[in-house]
Amino acid sequence: MIALADLHAAAMRKADAAEAKVAMEQAALNDDLAYARENHQSMGENYWKPLHLARLKSQTARALAEAITEIMGETST
Repeated sequence: MIALADLHAAAMRKADAAEAKVAMEQAALNDDLAYARENHQSMGENYWKPLHLARLKSQTARALAEAITEIMGETST
């Protein structure tokens, strides 16, 4: 049986990795937006999708880590 601390640590690692992806996507988007402004260009309609998806994954991973901890805490007592 997996220990609660190990399960929580694994979930938090996933959440941290997802948040790192958000930071990468945000930086890429900022660069693209700056380039578009400097060159008087517009961005395509889907420019925000990678960042939005990364944020959703990050939020979901963090929520899952918290839920796992609560559930395992309730069932182990």
